[in-house]
Amino acid sequence: MNRASSEVNGFAELLQRFERNISILGRSKRTFDNYSRHVAAMALHFKTLPTEMDPEQVKDYLFELQQRSQTPSQSYFKHTVYGLRFLLKTEGLPYSYLHLPAIPKVKKLPTILSREEIWRMLQTAELLKHKLLIGLIYGCGLRCMEVRNIKLHTQNAAQ
Repeated sequence: MNRASSEVNGFAELLQRFERNISILGRSKRTFDNYSRHVAAMALHFKTLPTEMDPEQVKDYLFELQQRSQTPSQSYFKHTVYGLRFLLKTEGLPYSYLHLPAIPKVKKLPTILSREEIWRMLQTAELLKHKLLIGLIYGCGLRCMEVRNIKLHTQNAAQ
């Protein structure tokens, strides 16, 4: 991002607006870092702001991403598109401005552990708190983040 800020005219200002708008929309710092890294790579590639690019340049860049011999993961491609979309949104430009492709959501079923696998995890956990966490996650079908956000409150016995 520093390189893009110094080599691409106007990128530093665009990046500041992008960060401000992402923050205002309630997105995390990591979202900004991720999206801006992809936007910066594209700006460096063409030596111009993504908002000033021709839609054909964008298509060529996205095609090149998919065709590289050391093909980046599909998530790299997706994050480039998502970063550009978010940039367009924060700059007040329509998605159709750069003719970005639609990225279908892949619905995949979660992997579910068998009872035997859970039993092995419970038996190998040494600390009681780990056994309780495993049982809570499995028994209630909670995600790790949901368990981390649980707040325990104690009540007085006198009440």
